[in-house]
Amino acid sequence: MKLFVPAFFFFITYPGFSQTNNGDTTIQTVLISFSYSPSNFPPDWQSAPINAKGEGIYKSEIARSKLVISKALKKYPLLVLQKTLRSVYFLKEMTFYNVGYGGTNSTDALYLTNNGEPSGYTEQYLEQTFHHEYSSILFRNHPSFFDEAAWENANITGFDYNDPEAGVGAIRNNQSSQDLDTALCAKGFLTQYSLSGMENDINTFAQNIFCPSENFWNYADRYPLINKKVKLLISFYHKIDPIFTESYFRKLSH
Repeated sequence: MKLFVPAFFFFITYPGFSQTNNGDTTIQTVLISFSYSPSNFPPDWQSAPINAKGEGIYKSEIARSKLVISKALKKYPLLVLQKTLRSVYFLKEMTFYNVGYGGTNSTDALYLTNNGEPSGYTEQYLEQTFHHEYSSILFRNHPSFFDEAAWENANITGFDYNDPEAGVGAIRNNQSSQDLDTALCAKGFLTQYSLSGMENDINTFAQNIFCPSENFWNYADRYPLINKKVKLLISFYHKIDPIFTESYFRKLSH
């Protein structure tokens, strides 16, 4: 399990979209749930030391969440989703290990928080969180597709990922910024949070190839180590499905 920090509404019909009275939907065969229950979390998360807790999302945020998740899911082939992703749960907030999480994942489910745009939960933030967390599921499902040794060789000499808690410590110690940092890019890392663990580093690249932050592709072209990691990650996704090419990802930024 890992983490990721932080009117008038209308409904649009999408292929593979169905809706229940409580707002839950199915999009591209994936259950999108806004109905909170502690049982949404795996049983082993509900006791110490994890102590999973959550709070139901505001009804006013359901429509916006649907639009974001629909856009995100469309970027993946249907067969990939069918094989690896059962459900996405939206909550107002959630905590594990007494730390607030913006997103996390289980074997075949994602958990995303959305406490409203004024609190920083912009559409880009929400979509990036989805891709960030989903990349962990894909990474676990296809470990042989990813060249870990080549990834580590793209880091500066002597570097060791610095969070023994694999991201929890980074959040707790306020070292989890996801803002692109040019000083770090020169060393092969996009953000402060990337330093906390290899999976977190991979996740941060994944969120940016699917939903790029401003200047991401400029930095990928400018900094050789960033470019190397981008190519390694695209190679991983290409093995999952041939549609995933560098051209495909660059077009997503337009």
